[in-house]
Amino acid sequence: MRLAHAGGIAPATMSAAPKPFSVGPVRVDPAIVLAPMEGVTDRAFRTTIRALGGCGLAVTEFVSSEGLTRDVKDAWHMAELDPNEHPVSIQIYGRNPERMAAAARECQALGADIIDINLGCPSKNVTSGCSGSALMREPELARRIFDAVYDAITVPLTVKMRLGWDDNALNAPIIARSAQDAGAQMITVHGRTKVDMYRVPARWEPIRRVREAITVPLLCNGDIVGAATATAALAASGADGIMVGRAVMTDPWTIARIHAHFAGVPFAEPTLDDRRHLLHAYVEKLVVQEGKSRRIVSKLRKTIGSFSTGLRNAARLRQSISAIDGAPEAHKLLDAFFDDLASRGEMPQPWHEDVVTGADDDGAEEAVTGS
Repeated sequence: MRLAHAGGIAPATMSAAPKPFSVGPVRVDPAIVLAPMEGVTDRAFRTTIRALGGCGLAVTEFVSSEGLTRDVKDAWHMAELDPNEHPVSIQIYGRNPERMAAAARECQALGADIIDINLGCPSKNVTSGCSGSALMREPELARRIFDAVYDAITVPLTVKMRLGWDDNALNAPIIARSAQDAGAQMITVHGRTKVDMYRVPARWEPIRRVREAITVPLLCNGDIVGAATATAALAASGADGIMVGRAVMTDPWTIARIHAHFAGVPFAEPTLDDRRHLLHAYVEKLVVQEGKSRRIVSKLRKTIGSFSTGLRNAARLRQSISAIDGAPEAHKLLDAFFDDLASRGEMPQPWHEDVVTGADDDGAEEAVTGS
């Protein structure tokens, strides 16, 4: 097994590495957070990534406050937590302060260590209902939501947002200060505006204006795909930690690799057997999570397709996975795929940070969006 420092660059100095911090009573250690991603960061995905190490906090995919308070089964399913994944944050979205407060209470009852409010998602499905990043155009309503949720829970409140609606309204510092004044104990800023969507590179420098406006911990996110981008994002933004998302879909070891760099320790690049075991374990986690639901098939297709990036003939595996009927067939396909690679003496392609193109904290593609 090849040992190398993350990203092939020198280990971080103690001053460059982000230090653990606290969100109220919740310790975030390491200061690396798994981002919320729609249709991705369910319980099986979160626990799979956390088992690899380096993740100080994970956030659920964003959950509709309307769905929770109207007892929609899918919304409750999205908010399910694993008893061994703490600390964990449940992120909620909506625009009705009373329903947001009620949803937050329900999420706390489910075991959430933190409740996060989504002011960052740019997807049309969310912003068309004037939620997510659309709330950055309504700071007074956003403040009422902050107040209502804070009063409804006893666990810490946090808020995730974008730089603003567009370049003419970069009001993240104002919104962040309002959230802090309402009781929020951590802020995360994605380095793009809503209008940017994911079409332009993330900008970390403007996040420093948020750092100057608040005193609570700050996370930087957007286009963080490895140790070099993590280091650059922290230096540019002045943030206390980072949030990583889309890159983890194509390389589940992204967070562990970044953590190894900051800790100044060697990182063992995953072997073919490591990848095989990871994918088999993920399938089993999905079986526990979804049971006999047809959702298991669509999730397997998406995640196995992403996790196999960088392996020879991965396109053929993705094509085969698209025709499966369930978990048993998935296990057989995975074994056949990896047995074939092993028989040919194939190895995973060497990891380089510059090969993770189009990667993003919470979804470089509109089909995979986050907050």
